[in-house]
Amino acid sequence: MFDTVGGLPLHALVLHVVVIVLPLATLLALLFAYPRTRNWARWPLAVVAVGALGATFVTKESGEELEQALGIRAGNPVGDLIQEHEQLANQLLILVAVFTVIAVASSLLVSRLNVAPRRPPVAIEVGLPVLLVIAGLVMAFWVYRVGDIGSRAVWNPEGNVNYSTSAGQ
Repeated sequence: MFDTVGGLPLHALVLHVVVIVLPLATLLALLFAYPRTRNWARWPLAVVAVGALGATFVTKESGEELEQALGIRAGNPVGDLIQEHEQLANQLLILVAVFTVIAVASSLLVSRLNVAPRRPPVAIEVGLPVLLVIAGLVMAFWVYRVGDIGSRAVWNPEGNVNYSTSAGQ
């Protein structure tokens, strides 16, 4: 189910969605935490967070399918990097799930107006946006880590290629 689309590995296609959507979710979390842009960011944050969770799940599952299809095993440079990539991706899925719960809860519970007759407790009003930003920043850093290991496994598993030197020199 999570293996190919049109003959291309699904993982190589959907990972780009995650790389775009998770930083977007973090940006929306920052906008939500700022009271002046909170109302504007409220529902886009919830929708993007739920979409990010779905995209992360599909990316993780398709990566496992690709690993099985290619027969990648630990014990060599590529296999070892893929194992680390998989461990970080499992952690990322948990981080995105936590972020999504906080984002949806924030969208529903944090007040819409600065002056409301029945304001929520300070723990919700201040605490949820702070947790949301922290979770978003951790999630954005983790997607970088997962992607870095994955790209090294594909493009430079032994670490002996220096891409910063030009070919003409």
